[in-house]
Amino acid sequence: MEIQELMERYQKGETNFEKVDLHGQILSNINLSRANLKESDLSGVEFINCSFVETNLKGSNVNNSILKGDLTGVNLIRATLLHSDLSQSNLTDASLRAANLTECNLSESKLVYALLHDSILKDANLSKAQMTNCLLSRANLSGANLQGANLQGCNLTNALLLNTNLEGANLSFAQLNSVNAVGINATHTNFSHANLSAGNFASAIFHSANLTDAMVTWVSLRSADFTKANFSGAKLSWSNFMRANLTHANLTDAQTNNTNFEDAILDGVILNTEQ
Repeated sequence: MEIQELMERYQKGETNFEKVDLHGQILSNINLSRANLKESDLSGVEFINCSFVETNLKGSNVNNSILKGDLTGVNLIRATLLHSDLSQSNLTDASLRAANLTECNLSESKLVYALLHDSILKDANLSKAQMTNCLLSRANLSGANLQGANLQGCNLTNALLLNTNLEGANLSFAQLNSVNAVGINATHTNFSHANLSAGNFASAIFHSANLTDAMVTWVSLRSADFTKANFSGAKLSWSNFMRANLTHANLTDAQTNNTNFEDAILDGVILNTEQ
């Protein structure tokens, strides 16, 4: 279907366009808010300054597309958005459960309260994205770029974060329990008051990271780099810091009962801890 025909029908009050084929079409200032485009083909489209507020795109093919504008409350459950560009778009309250966003560009986008659980975000660009209170449990963020992103209060329980870039990100008050985050870059990252319990952060880089008052119990931190990291007031009980580098780390008032520091580098560390 040509987009002009669809828009004419939409403007006359029609909203059901399920399984419509719009692939490869280009249009600016398009408004399809609250329309039903379930399981449609939007691959290769270029919709700039669009309005898809509460639009149903469940199961749609949005691969290799440019979709920029107001997507508040959009339904992209189980949609595929491989290599697509949604940067600087508003996806507040969007539903993206089990969507495939591999290599998708979401930089500087707004994903506040978005539902991304069980989604695939491998190698996606989420730099400087606003993701406060976002649901990301069981999401695959391996290789993703979250540099400078705001994930305050996010739920990342059981997420996969292999070699993810979290440099300078804000994860304060976030839930990261049981994550697999081997090899992450968390330089200058804020984990204050976050819950990292039962996670695997082996070989991760936490240089100058803020972990004040964080819950870091039963965690694998083998060979991780915590140079100049701040653990003041953190709970580190039963965690494994074997061969970790804690040079000049601050453990003031940290709880370290049954914590394993075997072969760890503790040069210049502040260790007036609670037991």
